[in-house]
Amino acid sequence: MISLIAFLQHGRIGPWRPGADSTPQAVFAALGPPDEVYTPTDLDRSYRPGDARCFPLIVGYGDIEFHFESETALTTVFVDGFSGRGGYVRGGPLALTDTGILRAGTPLARFLDNAARRGIAVGDVRPHAPPYAFLVTTSGGIEVGFEHDDPALAGSVPRLNWFCWVARPTPVG
Repeated sequence: MISLIAFLQHGRIGPWRPGADSTPQAVFAALGPPDEVYTPTDLDRSYRPGDARCFPLIVGYGDIEFHFESETALTTVFVDGFSGRGGYVRGGPLALTDTGILRAGTPLARFLDNAARRGIAVGDVRPHAPPYAFLVTTSGGIEVGFEHDDPALAGSVPRLNWFCWVARPTPVG
């Protein structure tokens, strides 16, 4: 069982924590076989460990995508499709829990309220591509993106549209 609340709080996906130096094999070992593995620049190329021609690489578990730049460079874990009934994220072979916290279309204010009630610390809420979007960063380093349907429309509210973990460089010193 993989809790999306734990992902927001601690940046862990079940038993595994993504890192910039993660490999596809580490993902497979921790999470099991994915739904799909493909090279977006050459859809006919099968993934073979150690074959640099297979990169960039996307490993998909339902709506959750792991984007690799190279064999040892995970750049992002990204969700911008919510194919589950009612706008919920689907994990393919992964059993996800607490999916309501990251439901597509959730208003920003409701997300912040739900996060506080569930013990998810929010470190930052800032405009992103102003004036129509906002970016929320959680204590687990997860970015959650909110966009207005129509920023020119009076009363429009920003709604959850995507979320991701992004590799960050290790501080020097």
